[in-house]
Amino acid sequence: MEESGQRSDAHFPAPRMEEELMLVITLGDPYGVSVECLLRLKKTWAEPKKGPTVVVGSYSQWKIQTKELQGSEIAFKAIGSWAEATLPGLYFLDIAPGNYAKSPKELTVKERGTIAKLALESLKTLKNPEKLAVVTAPIDKFACAQAGFIYPGQTEFFCELWQDQGIMILAGTRLRVALATNHQRLADVPGLITEELICQKLGKLDSSLKVILKISNPRIVVAALNPHAGDQGLFGDEDQRIIAPAVERMRKLGMNVVGPKPADTIFFSAWQGNFDAVLAMYHDQGLGPLKTVHFYDAVNISGGLPHLRISPDHGPAGELYGKNLAKEDSFRLSLEHALSYLGW
Repeated sequence: MEESGQRSDAHFPAPRMEEELMLVITLGDPYGVSVECLLRLKKTWAEPKKGPTVVVGSYSQWKIQTKELQGSEIAFKAIGSWAEATLPGLYFLDIAPGNYAKSPKELTVKERGTIAKLALESLKTLKNPEKLAVVTAPIDKFACAQAGFIYPGQTEFFCELWQDQGIMILAGTRLRVALATNHQRLADVPGLITEELICQKLGKLDSSLKVILKISNPRIVVAALNPHAGDQGLFGDEDQRIIAPAVERMRKLGMNVVGPKPADTIFFSAWQGNFDAVLAMYHDQGLGPLKTVHFYDAVNISGGLPHLRISPDHGPAGELYGKNLAKEDSFRLSLEHALSYLGW
């Protein structure tokens, strides 16, 4: 890893690229499979690109894990700030220089959370390029909370960072699911469902499918909140009173959307290819079916935001650390979507 230093041409601005592009990879929880997956996939992300690629995390942890995993070294250029990553190249932004120089197995829960938290929070000082893709490695939500991370998850962090509500989209190769509500208690969900919320989420889902996943005329189905879509009010009236009018509003605007449809059938229908995405009303309604069929090969997309944030759809998997058993499929898809978004 090269050390950062004063350039001989420091008084001259770097030549401006045709379009400012950047790929960022945050390393997440160090006690997991992220470094293992990235080492396996280095030909995907570590080869020369049209703009800077910046890995963000603890460099001490990266070196230790590379050695413990018997991986080959990657030639990063060390930087101390985002401003140093202006030209195409491979950079490492160390968020804790000299610290955490021990095996990830020996890190405390709070230390693990602190490393993940600092990597994410470093993005607050990034002057965003015209086109930015951020691939976030998984975090341990409890560890991050112990370190003072105030967000329920990474999705909520990026929504605040980029000042937009966004939408959580979980995408496999055949089934894609988006969420109307994210990390909320199930008891709170009915009170959060409004006509405006559904319209907003549908708009962001439609645009994300077009821009990020390159689906020109996406077919969207909206899952009902209640069993049998309420069965004409027998099991609740939210579906007909709130969700149906929202769907009709978006249809009148030209969106290819139907619903609300009973959630016990539409996921299979989408899996068969009848729909490009399902808008689920709450977290487990959508993620249960999605992970049943795409446990190893789904990605988590924060859609409807000014830039792309994408992540493997799994946790850190600390129980697999050092065992060479991790499946890198979800990481590969995340990187491929990010590179496609940047035109790389």
